[in-house]
Amino acid sequence: MKTPKYIEFHNETNCVLSRFLKAAEPEEGCCIIIGKKNSSTKNHKRNIWEVTHIWNCRNIWGEQESKLIGQNLSGLSIQKKMQLSKKNCYEIDGKDQIASQKWARDNDLEVLCCAHSHPSGENKPSNMDLFLHQSPGLMIISNKDGDFKAWWVKNKLNFHTVKIEIFSLT
Repeated sequence: MKTPKYIEFHNETNCVLSRFLKAAEPEEGCCIIIGKKNSSTKNHKRNIWEVTHIWNCRNIWGEQESKLIGQNLSGLSIQKKMQLSKKNCYEIDGKDQIASQKWARDNDLEVLCCAHSHPSGENKPSNMDLFLHQSPGLMIISNKDGDFKAWWVKNKLNFHTVKIEIFSLT
């Protein structure tokens, strides 16, 4: 998968994302980002991902339907230092994942990535984020102030920021 040149938020989707993630506090909020990968056939260097919809999701970390319960997280050194909970971890409900993928497909769009919040921290991937992320791919994180950054995660040790552009019709 090719790294996007930048991410465009359209039609106030940046505000919607911020509100959804902020509403989950003090727990981590999570959303699925839907839109289009707009690679130009004329200019192959143009690889812009357009965010057109935000799908709010339920954080099921630690709940009975969680797929991560009992998963071996021993490879994660941070686990020893902190109690893992919804305040510092997230897992998107599988029902939300399936519903968002179906909706995106039915509307000629695609799931671009997931977004989540760090309500008591910075908008940088944590060790847990990197450990659980399917690489390569995009990750968007909101910090305690509601500001978010986009990150391209190449692998567990290699990630960098991706520029975000905000487009408004007004």
